[in-house]
Amino acid sequence: MKLFTILAVPSTALAASWSSLFHLQTNEAEAVSAADMNGCVANVEDFLTKPATKHTAIEKAMDHCALSKKVDDKNFVCPHYREILNVAFHREPTDRLFDARSFCSVAETFVHDLRSASKVPNMGKGQGEGEGFQFELSKECKPIVLNSLKPQTKMPARSAPDFWYALCMNQDCAHFLPSRTRWCRHNHQPTHTSSVCEAVRIFAHDEVQVLGAGEMDADQVCEMFDEFVEDSHINVEAYLHVVHGKVAHPVPSPMNPKRALDSAKMKNEAAMHGIRDAAGAKPEKSGVEVNAPLGAASVLVALAGLMRA
Repeated sequence: MKLFTILAVPSTALAASWSSLFHLQTNEAEAVSAADMNGCVANVEDFLTKPATKHTAIEKAMDHCALSKKVDDKNFVCPHYREILNVAFHREPTDRLFDARSFCSVAETFVHDLRSASKVPNMGKGQGEGEGFQFELSKECKPIVLNSLKPQTKMPARSAPDFWYALCMNQDCAHFLPSRTRWCRHNHQPTHTSSVCEAVRIFAHDEVQVLGAGEMDADQVCEMFDEFVEDSHINVEAYLHVVHGKVAHPVPSPMNPKRALDSAKMKNEAAMHGIRDAAGAKPEKSGVEVNAPLGAASVLVALAGLMRA
């Protein structure tokens, strides 16, 4: 059995058929420490004073981050904080209401799971923590990808998200039914949860949107996973800094003037949301889009804020 045969199965079918075998979403008490949960609840209660949908809750979380004096380098930390929340709540119903504890149950469990992103078998090894974390891509990655693509040597870029999802879920075939895996000789406890596989698929999908149509060779496919692990680590550290006050974080400070404009934009949006909510106006649109375009008025307000700074 080869991986390319797995890829022929729709990703939704994979998720449905493997969820009972693979999904290691342990309960809150096992996955998240009481200290982490209590710290998160204390943080979220500052901005989530009544139950809200996931879009409203994430919007409020971002506003709180943008205005918080406890968050350093907020113009590039807060977007990573938003990114991890967006993925954490990706599968949550749009009409479900979250209070502080249920919000933290989703967020903290996902952050806990994402810490194992570097543990997907045969893909590489992560060492160190915080700013000292380093991930080394395995030399086995390229041969595994090439063997999966035979007789081709490249794959359509649009296939990368489902490719990584299938490879991540396969986990050395350790979670197939025994009757289906007589060819398999691996036997070990799962190294990561299905949340990691869903996260790598979302990351690959976003990357493909940037790369556009075309094909990817084995090196590019492996590089995508390398970047995913790096991005996951940065997002987790940003979350720990915002929610739990972790002092040091490895979030890079890009030398990009747009970041300064984004910082002013976040603060301006937070102020506008505060005015809107105080007036009891019904939100017309969620504010969780990462790349929402700036209107002319918002640009002028942002630039004025920069000039005053």
